[in-house]
Amino acid sequence: MSISFQVQQDYGVAAEAVLGCDLPRYLAVLLRVAGIHEVSVSERNAAAATAYALAEETVRQEAFRYCDDEAPRWDLLLEPLRAPQVAASLFRDACKVGWADGEIDPLEEDVLLQIASELQLPDWQRDQLLDAVAEQERARLKVLTLLS
Repeated sequence: MSISFQVQQDYGVAAEAVLGCDLPRYLAVLLRVAGIHEVSVSERNAAAATAYALAEETVRQEAFRYCDDEAPRWDLLLEPLRAPQVAASLFRDACKVGWADGEIDPLEEDVLLQIASELQLPDWQRDQLLDAVAEQERARLKVLTLLS
């Protein structure tokens, strides 16, 4: 499987690990983060952008299976995604989805912290990823404001 330029740009050295992981579960996590409250257009678009970059339609459809009425507990959903590069990439992507509407509220933050814990990310890495995504998203919103 060749790695597209966009995936290589977004994931760097983790691209092959991410593409080789259980992508339906990976994408399902993003869908569940987008749906913490009601799915906003911006959160849906953030999750969709990652889904379209990483997976074909059949894989994207399989991800919805994990979001049905009886979705697995976070620990069961995340267990196969604990490889270090995959876990860090997934947590970063989950943070991006949470930030897509311009903020992380307390419930979203609690869910993100639970995801980091279940992925067994070290606290220093979790905190750096949270800060980096927040900084990136604030900059993105500032640029959008300047363009309006």
